[in-house]
Amino acid sequence: MGGMGYEGTTAVARKTVDGRESSDSWTTVRANQGRTGAIPKDGLTPFPTTDWKMDLNGSMYNIEPIAVNGTNEIVYLAVMTDNDPSKSQGYIGAYDVETGDQQWKRTDLPAPRTPEFDNGMLYFATRVPSTPDADVGGFYALNAETGETEWSRTETREWANPIVTEGHVYTANGNAAYALDQTTGGTAWKKSNVGGLVDGVGAALSYSDETIFFADGTALNASNGSVKWRVADDQVTLGNHAVNDGTVYYIRTEFVVGDDDRVSVTARSADDGTVVWTYESNGSNRWDGQLAVADGYVLLLNSNDDESIVKALDAETGALLWTTNLDGSYFSSPAIADETVYVGGRYTPASNQWNGRAVIYALDLETGDQTWAYLLDSSDLETSPENPPAAGTPVVSDGNIYTATYPSGSTLTYRYVAYSNFFVLGSCGERPNSDHRPPTDGGNDTSTVTSSPP
Repeated sequence: MGGMGYEGTTAVARKTVDGRESSDSWTTVRANQGRTGAIPKDGLTPFPTTDWKMDLNGSMYNIEPIAVNGTNEIVYLAVMTDNDPSKSQGYIGAYDVETGDQQWKRTDLPAPRTPEFDNGMLYFATRVPSTPDADVGGFYALNAETGETEWSRTETREWANPIVTEGHVYTANGNAAYALDQTTGGTAWKKSNVGGLVDGVGAALSYSDETIFFADGTALNASNGSVKWRVADDQVTLGNHAVNDGTVYYIRTEFVVGDDDRVSVTARSADDGTVVWTYESNGSNRWDGQLAVADGYVLLLNSNDDESIVKALDAETGALLWTTNLDGSYFSSPAIADETVYVGGRYTPASNQWNGRAVIYALDLETGDQTWAYLLDSSDLETSPENPPAAGTPVVSDGNIYTATYPSGSTLTYRYVAYSNFFVLGSCGERPNSDHRPPTDGGNDTSTVTSSPP
């Protein structure tokens, strides 16, 4: 497998730029330890083109690729290859970002979830089968250059996606939150009854200013595990979250029988957990993604059978700043690179619902104006004849986009393994031609600007 070359990712930095962790690589879930889904560098400029693509021979549904720099510029893919409820099979592999050439591949571990890269190592939890008596799963640390296992924790099957900083790997399981020694995997500290459910939002972690935040409304001191604050709430969890500039933003989706599904966002002080503002989407909202936060904006979607709308909230007040309608469905979590918002999903022509294609949209962060839309070409890859492909979250790194596709709307799990693919987009000087552009993409403003929430 080969492809056209392009510039790769650059090294990771940890200083703050305009309220964002400064890195132009996407090294963990939602880009950084704050889980903001944002990097401070440019994305694709000015337009995209496909550099290379491949059949995954498995699924990356709800798994993000990780792009980092080293001696060679590498993208790491975590893939599930078996949908049997009693098994957890998959692979994790390293690929040259310019050519797609495989550097190494591990197929002898349980199916990996999104890893975190730090200091030449990959840290990740694995998928846990749904069968109660299946004894498969664990937490692993691999040498990122060779793929060799450095250490593992398999006494417990279920672990949360990690955060790696300050010499520790922070994670959680169904019983407790943990700080593990980054080098050995030994327990540095353990805090019982913090962390929540691993396969739901309960085990989501974010980090800022020597504090680990959990979806159950707890904030722990990263150095010793002591409780900084804990929110008493009737809900099981407060939701997935991102922390930025002194505020933790929780997003929660409630699925209600009928058409009352709704998404709410609550902003809390990172210092003491007090509520700063709340926002609830109007009407039915079935979107179940995560927030992107940068430069004073909080991005989410309002999506149902009739429409899909990107919304930008004021990070300080929760006021609705702008909305933009997108043509399509099955939209991903948004990503932000510098002043551009990227969203993946499926575009379906009104004339033929079976002829849909995966699409990436780019919007101006300040106004919501559409900059471009790009249709991915899966014609030479295996796709489901019943479920057109949709693009997952666009991972942005050093002027490139990485995204996996999946058979949108399928209720048959084997199709996700059989019909998922991977694309790498690079920068191009010309707007995409008609083969890669929806008829509605003329670069025109399709947004509606408002000054306050509805």
